[in-house]
Amino acid sequence: MRKIHLLILLSGLLIFSSCSKHIYVNYQTESANTGKVVLKPSKPTERTYVTINDNLIVDKKNVKSVTIKNVPNGDYNIHYTSDNSWYKDKLDVQIPLKMEDGKEMTKLVEVPPYSTGYWIYVSGMAILPWVVLLAL
Repeated sequence: MRKIHLLILLSGLLIFSSCSKHIYVNYQTESANTGKVVLKPSKPTERTYVTINDNLIVDKKNVKSVTIKNVPNGDYNIHYTSDNSWYKDKLDVQIPLKMEDGKEMTKLVEVPPYSTGYWIYVSGMAILPWVVLLAL
């Protein structure tokens, strides 16, 4: 019986653990007269794509933040999106950016709340092992 409880506890920890990372990328190799852009979502995002002027920077990663280094002066369009279907609304953000004088800029990305279906699924996954355990 104790082994079953331990197995359920470890399974729960595995399911709810986060694999999101802080992503660091270089826009170009030249570092003279360049700045840095930090994109910070309001909560970690899964299966995230980030493009800057239609150049793919992040490809299907779990993200806590994205830091783009060596961005030269000029105008940019950053596109931040996620393939996560659990959000109420689609996460698809366009961020216009004007880099000048090698500044460090931080842009916040508002992540939509989770849908009702997500919360039903999570609640079911939390309750189901206990229902099965009690039925035995």
